[in-house]
Amino acid sequence: MNRPPPGQTTHNETPAAPVTPSGSSASLSSDSETVAKRRKLENLSDNIAEQSENIPDNAQTVDETLFHKKVEPVTKTTPLKSNSSVGKSEEEAVKKIQISSPSRRDTEKFENGELEVRQHTKDTEGSLNLSDHSSESVQSRNEDEEPSWSQSDQDGERNTADVVETVGGGRSADYTEVPLDSLDIAAADSLTLSPHHEGSDGGDTERLEELPLCSCRMEAPRVDSTSHRISRQCMATESINGELRACTNRTIKGETMRPSSRVPLMVLCDVHRSHMVKHHCCPGCGYFCIEGTFLECCPDQRIAHRFHRGCVTVLGGGRSRANGGGMLFCPHCGEDASEAQEVTIPSFTSSTTTPSLPPSVPMAPSLTASTGGMKDGKMPERPVSARMRSHGLVTLAEGVDSVGPSLCMPNGKPISPSALPPGSSRAALQKAILTQDTERRKKLRFHPRQLYPAAKQGEVQRVLLMLMEGIDPTYQPDSQNRRSALHAAAQRGLLEICYMLVQAGAQVDAQDKDLRTPLLEAIINNHIEVAHYLVQNGACVYHVEEDGYTALHHAAKLGSLEIVNMLLETGQVDVNAQDNGGWTPIIWAAEHKHVDVIKALLNRGADVTITDKELNVCLHWAAYAGSVDIAELVLNAGCSLSSVNMHGDTPLHIAAREGYLECVTLFLSRGADIDIMNREGDTPLTLARVDTPVWVALQINRKLRRGIANRILRTERIICSDIAQGYENVPIPCVNAVDDEGCPSDYKYVSENCETSAMNIDRNITHLQHCSCIDDCSSSNCLCGQLSIRCWYDKDQRLLQEFNKIEPPLIFECNMACSCYRTCKNRVVQAGIKVRLQLYRTEKMGWGVRALQDIPQGSFICEYVGELISDAEADVREDDSYLFDLDNKDGEVYCIDARYYGNISRFINHLCDPNLIPVRVFMLHQDLRFPRIAFFSSRDILSGQELGFDYGDRFWDIKSKYFTCQCGSEKCKHSAEAIALEQSRLARLEACPESGAESATHF
Repeated sequence: MNRPPPGQTTHNETPAAPVTPSGSSASLSSDSETVAKRRKLENLSDNIAEQSENIPDNAQTVDETLFHKKVEPVTKTTPLKSNSSVGKSEEEAVKKIQISSPSRRDTEKFENGELEVRQHTKDTEGSLNLSDHSSESVQSRNEDEEPSWSQSDQDGERNTADVVETVGGGRSADYTEVPLDSLDIAAADSLTLSPHHEGSDGGDTERLEELPLCSCRMEAPRVDSTSHRISRQCMATESINGELRACTNRTIKGETMRPSSRVPLMVLCDVHRSHMVKHHCCPGCGYFCIEGTFLECCPDQRIAHRFHRGCVTVLGGGRSRANGGGMLFCPHCGEDASEAQEVTIPSFTSSTTTPSLPPSVPMAPSLTASTGGMKDGKMPERPVSARMRSHGLVTLAEGVDSVGPSLCMPNGKPISPSALPPGSSRAALQKAILTQDTERRKKLRFHPRQLYPAAKQGEVQRVLLMLMEGIDPTYQPDSQNRRSALHAAAQRGLLEICYMLVQAGAQVDAQDKDLRTPLLEAIINNHIEVAHYLVQNGACVYHVEEDGYTALHHAAKLGSLEIVNMLLETGQVDVNAQDNGGWTPIIWAAEHKHVDVIKALLNRGADVTITDKELNVCLHWAAYAGSVDIAELVLNAGCSLSSVNMHGDTPLHIAAREGYLECVTLFLSRGADIDIMNREGDTPLTLARVDTPVWVALQINRKLRRGIANRILRTERIICSDIAQGYENVPIPCVNAVDDEGCPSDYKYVSENCETSAMNIDRNITHLQHCSCIDDCSSSNCLCGQLSIRCWYDKDQRLLQEFNKIEPPLIFECNMACSCYRTCKNRVVQAGIKVRLQLYRTEKMGWGVRALQDIPQGSFICEYVGELISDAEADVREDDSYLFDLDNKDGEVYCIDARYYGNISRFINHLCDPNLIPVRVFMLHQDLRFPRIAFFSSRDILSGQELGFDYGDRFWDIKSKYFTCQCGSEKCKHSAEAIALEQSRLARLEACPESGAESATHF
């Protein structure tokens, strides 16, 4: 490992253990070296300049007696790493004399290299507050640039051969080296003091900087304060992957220790004292590195110096500064930190006894000031310590790293690597933060146009410098199609740059000329971490592009199940959203064979019956892709096997044409018709290539069908895939399993009421009463709701439970004159049919309508649509089976006749126990003579059940002469049996009027 040249290192702060250089007199004769060493000692004297005032005279007299002794320089004969017992003992003797804790001594060096020790006056209370000395020394150093003493204050020359007399009793504030044997450390023999760098070259006087080395092996005086005697709790704090945990062990020894002068003194338990002397405490932040991930410097195979990546010593001297970046060194020994290894120690190997408690304490300030991790290429001289004095788990505040550097953006928001998951993104951001101050001193000028290419190329350092210089992160250059830097970073999947841009104020929903947002860029390029980050920071998940694509469309198309689940879990995306081609997310997933995505979408209610612009359903695309698994899933979800597109092709046509045998086999097993022809007159058999497995399967199936064609049992066959011909929101198929009757064709299907003669309906928009709501019309102030007594729809667009089903009130929905949105909750009937219905052939009642899905109570089913005629016109019509009276009590009466013009409602049969109720609704106009008739479910309806409403007694009074009710209900009132019983009862009444009167009275 390489040591930094002494002339190129920066003195971050005063070392906790300054060593007086020793050696021959020749090594002290150089003037330049004398100046260098004198400056070092001047820094030491500045540390305590402010604390040397207001001290009693008697204290000074005692200290002068103790300290005015001659100093004998000790010649250095053995390196610190040597195992020589002689060299080690000499070194320890020098340490005990020269290494001082926050004592109140000033050390001076004369020009001839002689040493003078002078004791300043001090108060006794300040001498015990050792932990405050480091902060005071930093302040005094910044305030005093000149030496704190003059030449006249010197006591005279000292003989270099004199021996230093130590202070008796061990009561001074000097550090003493901790005996390893006293800590019962098995590896005590293998541990050595942290190596110190050698003295600077005498000719190099431009850089008089040195590395601050650790004091892990040093022990300060005992702390006997009242508060500590009461608690006797270990003051150690462990940092485990960003979490801080305090030790709860009791302390035995009262002596204090700390890894460097940047950290307050601590009274430790035996366990943490052992880890301290092993260099397992980070000198930068004072937290113990016992569990988790950190860096480890090994200057010797027997030594392991542990520290956090963010606490590495950064020096910016000489050649390294000219190269545009600071040098990184171990905060323990000063070795090159670039060779340090990142190690991870699991929790079971830890010897600490600190418990893991639930979070209860708010986060303390970060280790470095939030305004920046470095200043002028140096680490902060007095970091803000997050020292804890109570046990418990400390939770991290947003954007703050407990073990790494952090910065404050110009807008006041912090950036910290801990906000990113471990990996390359966090490492890149850490490196950029550590070196940004050095780069900023170059005073580079930037233009906002440079931010986009820098973000696109992944230049983390350059982007950070631009943002710190105040470049607008929201800038969208026209030359880049109005794409912002966040677009570029999201497209490349650069999480660290996205994080910096968002913290700096970038708009997460910025749109380029194609209306594409950064979230869509991340999803299109399958950058899951970036997509998660943008969603967590408020990115819109339902944004629609210029071509109608949403984020869910892109995720389903790519097959990214994780992104699909993330979008669905937000609850803000429309699972059935259609793009400009009419394709839904499940259609895209079916075309690209993403089975897992199909399952996830189906679980969230995806509709497989929605058609695209060419009337293809999801099953068509599954057949086109040749995925039998998806085809089976879609069929089980209710997609019709007989659905035809605008070319007349069924899924079997497509599978036969493409030659997908498994899909063909599945469709045939589900009863697909092999004789159905498309618009060009082709059947699936004619589209299959001759003598292929598909052709053989179709031939066998046709022969089997012909062999059983004359069997008595009939199977249901699909006559028409959609009798509405696309005029409704959902297709309405027609099936027949009873006879050979074809699809009804004696009427014209219309989706709205029509007129064959002038009705003079008041459609003047100025006559409409309307609301001025700006919400979803859910408040009681909605005028339309007040016209209806109240709004009778809930948030699911169903009738409220308290709605009167016997005498339904009028409902006034919001109209075109209202100020509310088209999607307000008071627009249900005008939104059209939403439930899946089927026209089928009944056994006794001709055609009927049944549900293809479960329908909750209060749901809108359909509207009774037909021809608007007057009551006089209705009286002269021959077939009055489809008349529906509008019940206008004032003025002329009108009817709806669905005989020649109508929709699916014309096929709804009468049920004596109805599951539908008709409700009069006003939408586009408010002419009370012409209400719209809407059917709502009066109870829960199961899939496959027939729909019906009560035609009324007036209808049966006339029609019972021609046919009777066939509903089969136990409550049937108009069946042949019920009519016979009623006639028998009436006959008895005529024969015995008195008994009938008594019976009536009894009832």
